[in-house]
Amino acid sequence: MKKSILFTTLFVLAAIFQSSAQTSKDILDKLSAKAKTFKTITADFAYTLNNPKSNTNQTMNGSVKIKGSKYYVTMSNFQIWCDGKTVWNYNKEGNEVTIDNLADVKDGGFDPAELFTIWEKNFKHEMKNANATVDGVACYQIALYPNDAKSKAYHTIILNIDKAKMEVLKAEIKTRENATITYKVKSFKTTNEIADGEFIFNKAKFPGVEEIDNRI
Repeated sequence: MKKSILFTTLFVLAAIFQSSAQTSKDILDKLSAKAKTFKTITADFAYTLNNPKSNTNQTMNGSVKIKGSKYYVTMSNFQIWCDGKTVWNYNKEGNEVTIDNLADVKDGGFDPAELFTIWEKNFKHEMKNANATVDGVACYQIALYPNDAKSKAYHTIILNIDKAKMEVLKAEIKTRENATITYKVKSFKTTNEIADGEFIFNKAKFPGVEEIDNRI
């Protein structure tokens, strides 16, 4: 009788644990469902590059606007526009803009437009820590591994997801050169309307700019 009660108790406890445990798929499915409700995203972030090989450890603040496959990024002396087909990368110091087809520069790299939805395409994933914290914020920590890893400049992305808001709070990108690129989200808004023109480089606003067109 005692053994029967013990086994029944263990079974019930196991069932409760399994039903309450959150898997990486559970969390990513919730993120995807929420992301599909966003027409636009505006976020401020801190960007950190840590590369022991080159003894580099630097942090810059930036902002990003996202609308579907379109994005606009500003960070330090750089601005990047993308209308979903063309990418304009402007360097303030040299007053020059490099123009590329998105398809040519996207392969193997990290697309800013996918920062909050990247897990949806061709990734394996696992829960690394269901009780992580980032600056005191309770988070789920999930690792993403690209299925086509050999074609990527990175091998792992670590997402830290705010449990209360169910939003990406921090993303760490582990590159093949043993460097770590970190995006720490400082503010996140989804209610702003963004005109399509904000994702296109306007030459008239940059007098004397030198254009380097790699599409030709």
